[in-house]
Amino acid sequence: MAILSRLIRPLFIVGVSAGVIGTLAWSPAQAQEPNLGITINKGPRLDFPAGLATDNRTVYAASSRNNTITAIDIASHSIRILAGETFKDGNNDGTGEAARFNSPEGLVLIGTSLYVADTDNSDIRKIDTGSGVVTTVAGQANISGTEDGPATDAHFNLPTQMATDGTYIYICDSDNHIVRRFSPADKQVKTIAGQPQQSGKQDGAAKTSLLNDPRGIATDGKDVYIADTGNDIIRKLDLSSMTVSTIAGTGEEGSDDGPGASAKFADPGALCLHGTTLYILDADNHAIRKLDTGTNVVTTLTQVNGHIGSGCTITSDGSILYYSDTTENSVQTTQTSNGNFTPLWPIGQ
Repeated sequence: MAILSRLIRPLFIVGVSAGVIGTLAWSPAQAQEPNLGITINKGPRLDFPAGLATDNRTVYAASSRNNTITAIDIASHSIRILAGETFKDGNNDGTGEAARFNSPEGLVLIGTSLYVADTDNSDIRKIDTGSGVVTTVAGQANISGTEDGPATDAHFNLPTQMATDGTYIYICDSDNHIVRRFSPADKQVKTIAGQPQQSGKQDGAAKTSLLNDPRGIATDGKDVYIADTGNDIIRKLDLSSMTVSTIAGTGEEGSDDGPGASAKFADPGALCLHGTTLYILDADNHAIRKLDTGTNVVTTLTQVNGHIGSGCTITSDGSILYYSDTTENSVQTTQTSNGNFTPLWPIGQ
């Protein structure tokens, strides 16, 4: 079975980034300029775009192999680096380009705070989107583990995707095979599904359930939906009863639509939720799938050209879904009404 994210990345090759600009600053020259009818993109390039988050004006993207967090203006299609410095990895906090990340992936936005799963540092960072100030809020850089408790004492093991209900942040702690919950208010970390360092496929009480390399997550505050990637299934954690159930997927690779019990996936990754529609970035099927959370019926919204699964986000009205395409190193815009997609960044190449 193919595995998402860092395991499918090609070898890191250092190159020259075109037009990298200073942190928290961009000029009109970054926007597209007409040249004999051809659109030219200027600004920092994306390299293995991963987690996404949006406030309906900006799409924030983790440029994972560049070790930066970028901001794409939806109206102008302009791009800037919000934090980190291209090709420079590390774990230090700081402002803008003085901060360092190491293969960041998942993003969630709460107000003006952008939380980052800094995957290869095995910790959670926070960026103030106004000032660009970066702080470490949970975990300890380069010290992997399974400990819960006060956020500064907790440990993660290659966290990937995240989701939020506005109060809590839910984290796929992928190499621990568990889902964690982080409270920004009281700065506590708790394991809420799966058993640390034990992979498997077991439903039931959350504390005795088993997951296998979970890499996608979404929540409505009542339930947490999990792309159990290594098992090729979609799970649901009921937050009131704290039970885990399998709601879609047979566990066999495939692309079958239909009732959840007979549907099939191939490395399902990032998830986005709007109302009762769960969007599933089905990576090895190159498809955006839909799951009705009321009926658990699975359908295919659209097939895509590149490799997906590393990140998605959706507008507040549910009309537009953005997803990361790691083949083209791009962020794409998808209309949820018909599945049509066009590039957000870069365009016209």
